[in-house]
Order: sequence, then structure tokens, then C-alpha cells
Amino acid sequence: MGLMASLYAGRSGLFVNQKGIEVAGNNVANVNTPGYSKQSLRLGSLPTLEFNGQMIGQGAFVTSIDRNTNSFVLSQLNNKSAELGEMNAKSLPLTEIERIIGIGDSSLANDIVDFFDSWQKLSDNPSGNIERQQAMQSGTDIAKNLQGMVHDLSATIEGLNDDMSANIIDLNRKLQEIGDLNSKIVSSESTGISSNALRDQRDLLLQEVSETAGITYYEENNGMISVQLPNGTPLVTASEANTIKTSWVSGSLELSLTSGATTIPLNGNSFGGEIKGQLELRDEYIPQLVDQLDQLAYGLAEAINTVHNSGIDANGHPGGDYFTFSSGSPNPWSGAASTLTMALTDTSQIAAGSGASYLPGDNSNCLNISSLRDQTLINGSTFQEYYGVIAADVGLEVSQNNLAMTSANDAMLQIQNMRDETSGVSLDEEILMLTQYQTGYEAAAKYLSTIDEMLDTLLRM
Repeated sequence: MGLMASLYAGRSGLFVNQKGIEVAGNNVANVNTPGYSKQSLRLGSLPTLEFNGQMIGQGAFVTSIDRNTNSFVLSQLNNKSAELGEMNAKSLPLTEIERIIGIGDSSLANDIVDFFDSWQKLSDNPSGNIERQQAMQSGTDIAKNLQGMVHDLSATIEGLNDDMSANIIDLNRKLQEIGDLNSKIVSSESTGISSNALRDQRDLLLQEVSETAGITYYEENNGMISVQLPNGTPLVTASEANTIKTSWVSGSLELSLTSGATTIPLNGNSFGGEIKGQLELRDEYIPQLVDQLDQLAYGLAEAINTVHNSGIDANGHPGGDYFTFSSGSPNPWSGAASTLTMALTDTSQIAAGSGASYLPGDNSNCLNISSLRDQTLINGSTFQEYYGVIAADVGLEVSQNNLAMTSANDAMLQIQNMRDETSGVSLDEEILMLTQYQTGYEAAAKYLSTIDEMLDTLLRM
């Protein structure tokens, strides 16, 4: 009985060292696999048996193959992924907005300067046709530039809608995968089979989903993960994944979540991550910029029209509106930037003078319009200063987002390093473990060979 027990002990030594080699080999094979967590072999000693008053061991066995993870680090990784996703989603659109609302050679700021310069030049020669053409062209340039900016901002919104639509499709697919993995993990672990690889897949999906939507989640006692949006709206419960739906309402992409027979509307406050950043730009930041441009267009048109109406044109008629635009709601300036156009059709309609009748040399109204350049007629600023503030605010927003993105990248790198320390595969360590298990396997084999020789000797006796 003693030698037979020794055979079993030796066999267990072969088995556990072979399993250790397999685990180390699997770690080496997955050293570059995204989301892979290092696995470690946990061993236990088989119960001892009493034989002729002596306690004799029966060898070793594999108690489990553990996945090296840290729940706190994973939670921080998901949180920072959401922050980085939000900043990244804003980066390119903000760069485009900065291009649209810029201060360069062809910017609205220069058009405003050129406009008042043209009226100043017209005051030097109020009857000059070239000067009158320049005064009309400078107004046309302002109108076209404002229309172009609103058009480009609308195109940016369309791009954000397209990006969100693609994000939602990908998000729904990953949520369903998480639900499927929940079922597979529970099914696997209920039969005692390791689900380490499945859990790694799920953790990686959770990080990707967090980057997209800024989710929160928790693990149930049975090993399933429940996932919610930051506002608590459920996304995944057990194996069931709810679907985020998209629909076009008045040209805008609207989001909602379907849970059974219930439909829940979703907005920027519902999400984190990339979708939050996209919704904030689309629903808050860009509309605010358009509103500011509308106020500028409205204020400029009203001021110019008021002075121009008080003058007299080359035909001896009272000056008409210089600009025309469509008023909207909820404010009188709503839509002014996108609809601003030149109202005059002929240079003779320019009201250069302000007398009771037309006088070729009368430049008084030209000077009146030119003087508007330095008057604080919009929110305590001149027209040029007001636009400068808009452009400066955009530049500041871009700068702040870039700083936040750099900070989030640095934080992600630090947390990723923390994860690598806990869960990453070190080839040097795995080589040592392979050597250790190989030596153990060879020793167990030598041990069995020795027992075999002893049994052979015993049988020949």
C-alpha cells in the first residue's frame, strides 16, 4: 500500500507541474492580447492518510486557476476611459469650430473692419461709383460670411449626429455581447469550468462601453454584471440587454431606450463618455454660438438700417434698409445670421447724405454709419469687440479641452500601468515559472521512476 500511495503522489506531482507549464504557456501566448489578465496556478495538498500509525501525504492538486485582477483599478480604468472618451469626442469638432469662428485674413472680424473702412472712404467721395460699390460689397461680404459660418456649424452638427448614430450601433452590439457573456460565465462556473477568458472579454467590453457612454456597473453574487447609464437607466440586467434607439425628429437625431414596453428619452445628462461630449456640443455649445452670431447679425443690421433709413439716396429718396433678415423665436434675433442679406440692389440706393434733398457732396450719413464702428451697441461692446470675444471663447474652449484630454491621457497611462503591475504578463516572470514547473515535472518523473524500480524489485523477491 505504501508504494502504491507513493505512485499516486508522484502522479499528482506530474499533473500539477504539467498544469503549471500550461498556465505559464497560456500567459506567454497572451502577452499581447488586449484585456488579458495574467493567470496563476493555486495548489493545495491532498489529505493525508494514516498507515501503520504514520500520517502519509497523498500529493498535491490544483485548487483553482486564478485571474490576477484588482476591482478598484478596473473601476478607475473605466471612469478615466469615460473622461477621455468625452474629451476625444469633442476634440475634432472643436477644432473645426475654431476654424469656422476664427480671426484670420478672411474672418468676419476683418469683414467688419473693411465694412466701416468702406464707408469712411465713401465719405471722402460720396458720389463715387467705385466707393459706393465697395460699400455695398463690404456689406454683402459680412452677410455671406455670417451665413457661411452658420452653415458650417450646421454641418458640424450633422457630423456629430452621424458619429452618434455609429456609436449607438456599436454600443448596442457591445451591450448584447455583455449580456451573452453574463450567461456564458454563469453557465461555465456553475459546472466548475474556469471562465477567466470570458471575464477578460467582458472587462474589456465594459471599458470600451464606458468610453462610449460613461456607464456604471456592479457584479451580482452569481457573477453577472449589471450595467447602467450614469443617470441609473438600466442597460444590461443578467443576460438581457436593453436597446438604445435613434430617430430623426425635425432633422435632429433623438435617442431613447426601450425596456420592455417602456420608452425612456435620453439626453446629454443621461450619458458620459463620447456620447455626452457629442450631445453637449450639438445641443448646447453650438446653438449658443449660433445665438451669439444671431445677436451680432441682428445688432449690426438694426444699427446700420436705423442710420441708413435716416439718410437720402442718390435718387432723392429716403434711405431704405441696408440689410434684410428674417426674425424668429424665441428671440427677435433668432435666425438673423443665417438669413442676413444685402437689401440694396443698386449703388444709387446708398443713402450717403442726410439732407432734405440729395446733394452730390453730402457725406454726413456716411460719417454717421462710419461712427458706429466705435460705439458699444451690443452687450457693452463694439461689433468687432463682440466678435472677438466669441472667437476668444472658442479658442479658450479648445485649449481647455486639449488640457483636459492631456490630463485624462496621463491618468489613463498611470492607471494602465497599475493594471499591468497587477494583471499584466511579465515574460521574465513566466520564464522563471516555466523553469520551476519544468524542474518540478522532471523531479516528479524521477520520483515515479524510482518507485517503479522499487516495485520491480519487490515483485522479483
